[in-house]
Amino acid sequence: MTEHVPEVIVPEVVVPRRGSTPALHTLFGYLTDDHPRLDKVQNGISAVCAAVACVAIVIITGLTVLEVFTRTFFDSPLGWNVGFVEQYLMMAVAFFGTVTAYRSGAHVAVVTIFEKTPPVVRKLLLVVAHLIILVGLVLLVYSGTRAAHFSFVTNEMPPPGMAELPWPTWWWKSIIPVAASLGFVVVIIDLYRELTAPLTWVVTDYEPGILPEEG
Repeated sequence: MTEHVPEVIVPEVVVPRRGSTPALHTLFGYLTDDHPRLDKVQNGISAVCAAVACVAIVIITGLTVLEVFTRTFFDSPLGWNVGFVEQYLMMAVAFFGTVTAYRSGAHVAVVTIFEKTPPVVRKLLLVVAHLIILVGLVLLVYSGTRAAHFSFVTNEMPPPGMAELPWPTWWWKSIIPVAASLGFVVVIIDLYRELTAPLTWVVTDYEPGILPEEG
């Protein structure tokens, strides 16, 4: 007998999981019955990061249109928009967007082997994955904070006469540690939930995937 589970999750669809708590997939994350308050914290952070990333994308689009307009009709390119997009907007999209992608299950994942393993193995693999992600986020926070702090104490700014906006460099360098810190909170909650749940209960694997056939 084959247990059919939808491969595509749409907002507000309950996703039953074998060995885990059923989850309600929302726009920015998941809602479960075991830790609803923690869900709200994670989803709230995800929503904030999504808003930042979306605003950045809208501004990138607007600046691109404006650049084409001024260059075509006035033969006067903006100039400053290139550095602004590269240093601020694309950084915001990449790092804040990653937090939302993690929480909402938007990352691409191949779970063919993972789904066929026993709950205990899946749980251990998830714990290891959470730990690896946390280590990476800690390194981003550490290195990003050091870079931003150095720029702050040295009052680093673009040289006069450059096309870049004359804003302190530590502003855009703070994007990475801020986004990584928010991501750290989201992932550490997942790790906490796995470690405090029974060994045979997988609680942070919400995607349905394709379950193995039962004989």
